[in-house]
Amino acid sequence: MEWAVAFGWGGRIAVVVMLAATVALAAWNVRTLASKRRRAALLGLRLATAAALGLVIAQPTWVSKVEHAGGRRVAVLVDASASMAQVSAGARRWDAAARAVTELARLHPVDVHTFGTRTEHVGALAGLQGVLPDQAHTDLVAALGSLVDTRGPRGIAAAVVISDGLDTEQLAVSGSGEAPPLDSAVTALIERLRVPVHAVFIGDRAPVRDVAVVAARAAPFGFTRTFMPLDVDIEVSGYGGRREALTVTVADNGRPVLTREVPLDGPPRRTVSFEFQPLHVGVHVIEATIAALPDEATAANNHAWAGLRVVRDRLRVLHLAGHPSWDTRFLRLHLRGSPAVDLVSFYVMVGQGAGAYVSADDTTLIPFPNREIFEESLTSFDLVIFQDFPLGPFQVEQYLPQLREYVVGGGAFLVVGGRQALAAGGYYGTPLAQWLPVRLASLAGDDVGYVDAATSLALTPAGQHHPVTALESGVDANAAAWTRRTLAGRNTALAAGEGGSVLVTDQGGHPVIAVGEVGEGRSAVIGTDSLWTWAFPPTAGSEARDETRTHYHRLLDQLTAWLLHDPDLDRVRIEVPVDPVDLGSAALVRVQVRGGDGAVLPNVLLRYGLAPLHEPQVEPAQWSPPLTTNEQGDADLRIQPPGAGLWLLTVEASIAGQPVRATAPLGVDASGRERARCIPDDRALAAVARAAGGKVWPWVPPRTGVPIATAELADGGERIHTDLWSHPAVLTVLVALLGAEWVLRRRWGLA
Repeated sequence: MEWAVAFGWGGRIAVVVMLAATVALAAWNVRTLASKRRRAALLGLRLATAAALGLVIAQPTWVSKVEHAGGRRVAVLVDASASMAQVSAGARRWDAAARAVTELARLHPVDVHTFGTRTEHVGALAGLQGVLPDQAHTDLVAALGSLVDTRGPRGIAAAVVISDGLDTEQLAVSGSGEAPPLDSAVTALIERLRVPVHAVFIGDRAPVRDVAVVAARAAPFGFTRTFMPLDVDIEVSGYGGRREALTVTVADNGRPVLTREVPLDGPPRRTVSFEFQPLHVGVHVIEATIAALPDEATAANNHAWAGLRVVRDRLRVLHLAGHPSWDTRFLRLHLRGSPAVDLVSFYVMVGQGAGAYVSADDTTLIPFPNREIFEESLTSFDLVIFQDFPLGPFQVEQYLPQLREYVVGGGAFLVVGGRQALAAGGYYGTPLAQWLPVRLASLAGDDVGYVDAATSLALTPAGQHHPVTALESGVDANAAAWTRRTLAGRNTALAAGEGGSVLVTDQGGHPVIAVGEVGEGRSAVIGTDSLWTWAFPPTAGSEARDETRTHYHRLLDQLTAWLLHDPDLDRVRIEVPVDPVDLGSAALVRVQVRGGDGAVLPNVLLRYGLAPLHEPQVEPAQWSPPLTTNEQGDADLRIQPPGAGLWLLTVEASIAGQPVRATAPLGVDASGRERARCIPDDRALAAVARAAGGKVWPWVPPRTGVPIATAELADGGERIHTDLWSHPAVLTVLVALLGAEWVLRRRWGLA
């Protein structure tokens, strides 16, 4: 054992000068005493007091050194993630990492750990035998955190990370640009570690031929029908000089929406930028894919996923009215009453009784802009309304295929009836009739397809529980509200259509309000042009007036919300993970069941199933066992997807004996972020080593050994510091000296 005393006088010179001045003043003060013994006693006490204060200020420390057999060890963190299984020049990166550990063990006592999804202590070099590099993630920060408790007086002298640098967690870097700076949490962790952190970078001896989609980067949320940026980071390795092109495709919930070709030859890391336009609210799973090349090392990393949640900012409505009417006026007033609605209206000035056989030039103040509407601007609208709009005079029929494509792709379409609408407007046998929720009948004889007579209304079984027709809370109160409603006229050449739901019928059983799904979009029919009469009270009294006006606006609001896939109106609501889940992991899904009036429905039977999203007929091959919602109308599901890809989750609830379904996309990634990149990258390793005072070496550590930051760690000993100045005896002596001097000065007559 060796020992020494260390002092900490730095910055305390001024205090020393003050102590000397105190002793000098004491000597001047005791000069008046006649007795030399008394002068010597007081001066000695003052000197002893100053010495005790000086001891506290100097903070001396007793340092003893104890030799330990073998000294401190070097902690070695070996990357055991799946990317380390990549083969280059006939050898795995994992094999190169094992050789680097062997070289370290020749020069230092080592303590070996493997890291990836988890950090495991294997001890000596022999512990690496039998370890497979197959972990699904790389988390270097967690691995360094596991060393914090092992550093210390008898802990590690330094840390060495052996990795290809492809971190998937906090230190993940994008495919282009520099590594991001370390955040405060990582910096604080390195400071707590208090040892240098070095890295052995395992690259590739021969370039790997591979094309990888590193990431698809989009904002976490967007707005419907608003273009938003989408960046696709790609990496290319081993294809220098080849003049082929890469085909990059972007799909939204399995539907290709964007394609671009980029040169194969170019920078190894690059970003391809797109502008993406989501068409409906809810969760969107965006997949970026590169068509595989025939000689790639792997095609598992040729795609990446991004999830985003889309909300609605403003509602852009195209309103085409066949002629001025009260119904047209009240609908326009309703739409214009919302500040969130951007309304574009086009009126056709058709005279009463002109029908569909007048010249288009005689019916409008300006030429009807059919090409501008249906070819150039159609996709910019959230909702298209045909209100008593005839087919014949305006050459609309040639644009019906574009209108159908708009609806199937996620658009919303509403037909409001009248004397020139539906079959009465010449739409029987046209493509429009193929996607309406009602079936149009052929007109024969004197039948014009419209009856100008009052009729009562009735809810169908589907309408009793549908959110569109919920005028009042409660099934009985809502049914009573509909029995009080009448209409002055309605379209009659209508019948229930295949795939649609008739919600309201007239007294003859003809559909009046019907809704239906069309691909990713929705359509609806209001088979009357007298709904505007609901805006006036049927009887005197403010209560009746308020009820009637509320019903008018509530019906239109709820119908619009349903057409636009407003999640607040869905009776069965599904909350799925926005980002794709890893294959083998369970997807946590919450299901909420509500009534048509928004009230929770407890103890409702549910079942769910998965089907591939890209199949034309999406129907789950197998349903789950039945389960029920809790008292709050919720149910938490743990769903284990059967494979990778895009799945459509279908949840079916039994509400009042009627099956009600909701669907949501669910992405499952088989490759994961760990396999997204094949090309080694030392940027994250360099950032950590720089912050921890370490170095980065390629392939193997230096033959002279790992440099240790402090001499006290390099010589293999342990130094124990014992503070002397803070001992309780020092304070006791100081108080005793001050007390003794004060007593003597008072007794001998000194101030």
